Amino acid sequence: MRVLRAALRGLGLVLAGILAAVLLLEITVRVLNLAPPAASPGWFWKAPDEQYGWQHLAGATGRWFNPYNEYNVEITINSKGLRDVETDYGKAADEFRILVLGDSYVEGMRVPLEQTFSKVLEQRLNSVDSPIVFRVINAGVSAWGSDQALLWYRNEGVKYEPDLVILGFFPGNDFLNNSEALEVENFGGVRKPFFHLDGEQLTLRYYPFNPADVPKPVTPVTVPSTAVITGESPSAAPLQTWRPWLNRFSALYRYATPMLRDAVPPVARWLVRWGLMEPGQEEIDAALPAGYIPASYGVYRRPPTEQWQDAFTLTNTLLRALDKDVTASGARLAVAILTAQEQVYPELWDSLLLHYPAMQDKDWDLEQPNRVLYGILDGSNIPYIDLLPVFREHVAASRTLLHLRHDGHWTPAAERLAGAAIYGFLVQNRLVPVAGAAETDATPTP
Repeated sequence: MRVLRAALRGLGLVLAGILAAVLLLEITVRVLNLAPPAASPGWFWKAPDEQYGWQHLAGATGRWFNPYNEYNVEITINSKGLRDVETDYGKAADEFRILVLGDSYVEGMRVPLEQTFSKVLEQRLNSVDSPIVFRVINAGVSAWGSDQALLWYRNEGVKYEPDLVILGFFPGNDFLNNSEALEVENFGGVRKPFFHLDGEQLTLRYYPFNPADVPKPVTPVTVPSTAVITGESPSAAPLQTWRPWLNRFSALYRYATPMLRDAVPPVARWLVRWGLMEPGQEEIDAALPAGYIPASYGVYRRPPTEQWQDAFTLTNTLLRALDKDVTASGARLAVAILTAQEQVYPELWDSLLLHYPAMQDKDWDLEQPNRVLYGILDGSNIPYIDLLPVFREHVAASRTLLHLRHDGHWTPAAERLAGAAIYGFLVQNRLVPVAGAAETDATPTP
């Protein structure tokens, strides 16, 4: 009996020690604000949308954050559907307007609005002693391609009477977004209107967009959904009723679960089976077929496949059409070539090759999409700045984190760097009415 009491006392001490350690970790995570909020992030897009497939939901507000709590930002979409302050269509007599088009890198929802590169550029321009008031309007929308930017400019952008239009082009997926074949391969279906080439003329399909009228994919989605990959009903997981409670009351739980997915996928999958975690990336990775290569990385494949060559050709025509429309409205078009995380950090590309073994026997060129874009822009005499050399040089000199490690988008430091570099490019190429030499963080495009 005495031995049993001693054993129970020892077990109690062990359990008390574990509980104390867990409580200490819980307090630490809360004090250091390491975990994301318990509530779900806000939603700021409406889909389907007959004009663009999806666009911002006018007047939407809320917080935007990811499971790693790399950012936690208050977001407001204005009454015209822009992630910007309220802006009238008509401009004042002393105002010079710059309209910035693009995708989530332009939208900039990982930083407060005033820290986006569009607003950094606006602040730099207005810091110059000048009678002109500069306004930089952020018209970026997540996952938009150049095709949606062209449609939006024709429908809405021209109403803002811009003097200069900057297209933020993201080589990592903008070529893909413009191609129906590649977009369907990547996402499994038609989600928006698409331009196609009829000879040298652009023709628009699925417009106005109606999901009921688009073709269904002939093959299943390449990447299986987390809703079906576990192979069993969520209600069958014995501890799944604990999950909402843990998520609501434990910051440690919200902090640890995404880390487990990355660091110890087998443990994460075991917790999913027991219901203590929702299915996530670890389940997707486990269900991938042998030889799987993410469609978006095809932009770096050398030589490009026929589908990618077609995407390059289509993008060339789309950018020429945008340039023609912008010029016809009395403005100038310039392009800022944005950076992908794997282009800036070579070690990340090495880890991707390890993660997807089928990529290892292929030939890859991380600068290929940029060179393709140079040829397109040079052929149309569209001025541009490539931010990749600027970012690489900055990282080599300071090791500053410019891309969020998990999310991949730009950090506040990257937004500042891009805003300053674009400012120097615009001034040195006389694209804005700022007199005199400008201090710049980038070499202007010849």
